[in-house]
Amino acid sequence: MQTSNLPPFVGSRPSTPSAVSSDRSRRIVHSAEQTLFLQRFQTLLSKRQQHVGNLRPDDWRMRLIDKALYSTYLDCLQLDVRDEVREILRRCRVEKSV
Repeated sequence: MQTSNLPPFVGSRPSTPSAVSSDRSRRIVHSAEQTLFLQRFQTLLSKRQQHVGNLRPDDWRMRLIDKALYSTYLDCLQLDVRDEVREILRRCRVEKSV
């Protein structure tokens, strides 16, 4: 799986959640399940951005992506990675404005 487009906190990590401090920044370690859902959220958000200009909002494919994105968002909230999801959304907005 390619992770170059993912934020720095998304990637393969040990299965034990904990915070690890480095000399320059604080790096958060996620469980495998948290990482999976953060990557899924990022992938779905990328798919939505890819198709938003080509498909009408009421197209069944856009609705399917939106429903999957919302469901994954709720899963991320339940897994207590709300701040990470907000960061993904913030980066998405910044990329769109550039």
